[in-house]
Amino acid sequence: MIEFYLLIAALTFLVLYFAVKKLTLNIDEKALLEPIKAELYPKFCDYIDEKIKELREDLENEHFKLLEEDKKGEFLEKLGDLSRELTFIQTMNLSKKNDSIWQNELFNFLKELENLILKYLKESERISENLRQDLMQEFERLKNS
Repeated sequence: MIEFYLLIAALTFLVLYFAVKKLTLNIDEKALLEPIKAELYPKFCDYIDEKIKELREDLENEHFKLLEEDKKGEFLEKLGDLSRELTFIQTMNLSKKNDSIWQNELFNFLKELENLILKYLKESERISENLRQDLMQEFERLKNS
């Protein structure tokens, strides 16, 4: 009878041992993959900055029209400010591996960019929607690469 209890105890120990080992391997694997995932955000910031530069160029090449033509300099200056703000966000968060910090910072930044477009440009809804779709596609591409 004692041998039976020892056998059950040994089997229970083995099951518990392998369960803990599997759990720690999963945790280690996630920890190794997380820094790779965090590299997505600086690349995404670079892409957003390219889009801001494209907005500037499109306005200077008159692909977009302003609601008030005399506000061109002001709009271009605000785009420059946003570009510098994006560089600041990227630099300050470069060492942070926390997704929620990056997502919060970028969400607020993109909302600010959208508000700027809505305030200054004609056909702003269409321009904002195209930009939003383009950024979503790029983010998905970066996530999956």
